Amino acid sequence: MSDDKEPRVDPQSTITCTAQYDMAVGVTVERGKVYGPPGVDFARAAAIKAALVDCPDPRVRHALEMIGVKMARLVQSPTPNNIDSVIDIAGYARTIVMLWDEDDDAV
Repeated sequence: MSDDKEPRVDPQSTITCTAQYDMAVGVTVERGKVYGPPGVDFARAAAIKAALVDCPDPRVRHALEMIGVKMARLVQSPTPNNIDSVIDIAGYARTIVMLWDEDDDAV
């Protein structure tokens, strides 16, 4: 669930791995401007994840954790510019329903 414009490390690329890594560093700098320092964002996400440890279904728990990551980002920057995080939250929520449907089909 990421933007197609983001650089990706591609072992088949004619660009060196170092250059590809440096492009990724640029992405982290840009993301930092939006989401703040990684330590702050990660601490928020970790606190949300800690609240989910009691979820008995590890698949659902994982989807909830991913939603938590997006929630942590939105805390820092709750603006329409970050609609992608809201869309991602909806997508992860939908995967939970898809898991339930898979479980129903298996019965």
